[in-house]
Amino acid sequence: MSAFLGPIHHWLFNKISHMEDRAFHIASILENNGKAEIAKNKVEEYGPRLAGADLAELVGDASIHQFMYSLISKVEVFEAGLVEAAGDNYETVKKGVEEHGKMSAQEAVNRQGEKPEDLESLYKYINDSQLEGMPCDPGAMVEQLDDGRLAYRHTACNHIQNWEYTNCPSSKMCGIHNAWLKGFVSGLNDSAEYSVEQTIADGAQTCSALITLSK
Repeated sequence: MSAFLGPIHHWLFNKISHMEDRAFHIASILENNGKAEIAKNKVEEYGPRLAGADLAELVGDASIHQFMYSLISKVEVFEAGLVEAAGDNYETVKKGVEEHGKMSAQEAVNRQGEKPEDLESLYKYINDSQLEGMPCDPGAMVEQLDDGRLAYRHTACNHIQNWEYTNCPSSKMCGIHNAWLKGFVSGLNDSAEYSVEQTIADGAQTCSALITLSK
């Protein structure tokens, strides 16, 4: 067993597991929309789920960094492959992912015992659930604006390199991520809203979104 397995690794593993759960939710949507066979094949190719697994047992004597990095790649390629397989059902998948975001938020609130009532708390919930690569990768930059909104920006995309292992356009996968975040934010607090301004996947230099919390 690795000697350096700590809280940050369990935190990251939980975030990877959240994304895996979203991917399996997409597989269920495909199954219910005439694509059961391809969804089944994708799931079989992916292998056993992480949910309920013991991280220490999974890592064994492997390098933690490389192991976690490979898990992220595996889950992101799996999800992108499912979205690629959706074809004309993309908008149905996107809507379902937004609903999954809402459900995930409600589960997070139930675990914490209270819903976030300010922008700082909202962002903490997002940071504990939304996977943005490894902790050493460029993460989100947040800035509380004077008008009570939170600017949520990225100068690099930690996902595109994995999405490109499939033929799913990065712009579509970015749409999936943002649909989930939209649902997640509104699920955390029904007075909160997540809106996208621009994305790297669509050709911008940076990703930019706003989180608004109405009084």
